[in-house]
Formats: sequence, structure tokens, C-alpha cells
Amino acid sequence: MINRFLILAAVIGVLGCSTTDPFTLLDDAGAERHFSFSWDYGEARSAAPVDFANVRNLLDETAPMLALYREDLTHAAVEEFFISITGSPDIALPILYHAERAGISLSLVFSLAYVESRFAPDAVNINATSSDRGLFQLNSRTFRGLTEEDFFHPDVNTLHGIEYLEWCLAHTSSEEQALVAYNAGLSRARRNDVPQSTRVYISRIMAYRRTLNERFRTYIQNRFPSHAA
Repeated sequence: MINRFLILAAVIGVLGCSTTDPFTLLDDAGAERHFSFSWDYGEARSAAPVDFANVRNLLDETAPMLALYREDLTHAAVEEFFISITGSPDIALPILYHAERAGISLSLVFSLAYVESRFAPDAVNINATSSDRGLFQLNSRTFRGLTEEDFFHPDVNTLHGIEYLEWCLAHTSSEEQALVAYNAGLSRARRNDVPQSTRVYISRIMAYRRTLNERFRTYIQNRFPSHAA
């Protein structure tokens, strides 16, 4: 008869067992034999790297931030990134929500808000005949229907700011033209009559956007590594 312990030893060797968990078995003669081992199969499986190749593919899309925000797997990570950028969920989450609904690039919207107010909901800029207030610096003459509280409410201000940006995008032929319209008016954007201050304004938005895109890409790659060639 083949010794049962030889069979057991062979099985253990195939499965790669080795630890200190004790087992007691009887040999064919009835004598006790003591073994110490555990299965390392589960450990080997858990040690295998998780590959997020699909996340990497989304990073290469035209609007990666928006695409990843819409995915269940990466939704919370995108929220966390922008909360860290703005310093507050009360600022980041309304921007994400309204930008996603409008289908506008998140990097464009957050860069606009940064240059307009540095993400400060109580920001005020006094002009000769009007004032700009809140996160998206809504103009008091353009948004006559808003109350003082509305201007400084992050969600309300964001809603109107993004709706206005969406309108500018719909009535111009590029993002740069839309930013001209947002800052200096649609007629100037269409005539290509761009004040120097608006040119500086747009260059600041685009510079911040490039930095934001780079930081976001690095953040997502670290959170969701891909090992594909």
C-alpha cells in the first residue's frame, strides 16, 4: 500500500505549503505524525498586481476627467482630487455636478473658477458700473435676477456660472473664444476684438489647466496603476 504520508507530502509540495499551523494525522501503523504548514496559494493570488488598463485607456480620452468622473470605479477618486485642489467639498462637488450635467470639460471649468476667484466663494471685484461676485465672478448687470445671497452661495453661483459658460461655448467656435465671451462679451469674441487684459486672463486659465491636467494624470496613474505594455 502506498503510504498516505507520501501522498500528503506530494500534495503539500505541489500546492506550495509552508507555515506553522499544526496538524496531527495517523500513519498506517496508527502512530501520530505532526505537521506544520499552511496554504500559500491565497497569498500568491492576493500578491498578484491589479491592473487598471481600462482606467489608463480613459486617461487617453479627449475629456479624461469627465470620463473618469462618470465611472463608478473612479468617481470617488476624482471627487477626492478636486476636493484637495479647491480645499473644500462645498466648492468641488457643485462644480463637478453642474459641469458633468452640462458635459463641459472639468479641467476648463475648474481652471476658469481658479482664475476668476481662486475658489473663494466670497470673492468680490468692483468695476466702474458693476461688480463681479462669487466663485465664477458673476456680473451684477448680467445676472440681475440673483440676490446677494445667491451670488455668494457656492452651488447657486456655480450653476449660473457653468450655464453661462455653456452658453458662451454654444455661441462661439472654440474654447478660447468662449472664454473671451465670458470675460469681455460675445460681440467682442465674434469681432475678435480681444482686450489685452482678456488675453492675459485666457493665458492664465490655459496655464493652470495644463498644470491641472498633469497633476490629475499623475494622481490617477498612482491610484490605478496599469502594468500593460
